[in-house]
Amino acid sequence: MYVEAKKTFKKNRSEILDAIRLPNNLENYHPFCKENKVEKWPGKGSIDYVKYLNGLKYRRDFVKWDESGYVLDIGVKSKVARVKWLVEGNSTQSSLKITINPKLPYKNKIIRTIMWHIYIKYRLQIYINNVVEGFADYIDTKERVPMNKYGKHPWFS
Repeated sequence: MYVEAKKTFKKNRSEILDAIRLPNNLENYHPFCKENKVEKWPGKGSIDYVKYLNGLKYRRDFVKWDESGYVLDIGVKSKVARVKWLVEGNSTQSSLKITINPKLPYKNKIIRTIMWHIYIKYRLQIYINNVVEGFADYIDTKERVPMNKYGKHPWFS
């Protein structure tokens, strides 16, 4: 079970990588991020925190960091999702794809499947689409994306 969003840019691949690797990068383009504080940066083993508009705060632990992007685990006291940020392309065109694999809290497989298909998948897809759109706006304008630019999200606004 996962959701993903992908956007293609007429930009150099290294420009996209540089933008997602900046410390506090989520403050530039994440429409539901109030602040993004760094504990340890950069590379594998990096740790930062994202505080959402509604006050929810998650820790992000970077478990992979290479020339294609990074992979992180996100959660409060335990992991709630694994998130992959993948950059592909060349000197004239590139893409960013973000994939979220949530760890659902339901032990019962039937309930987990039902909740995924009727509620969670839909909400996560809206969320990740907004993050990728925010990144696209930022990479074109170099201006911080306004909070809730694409509408409020019930989990994070």
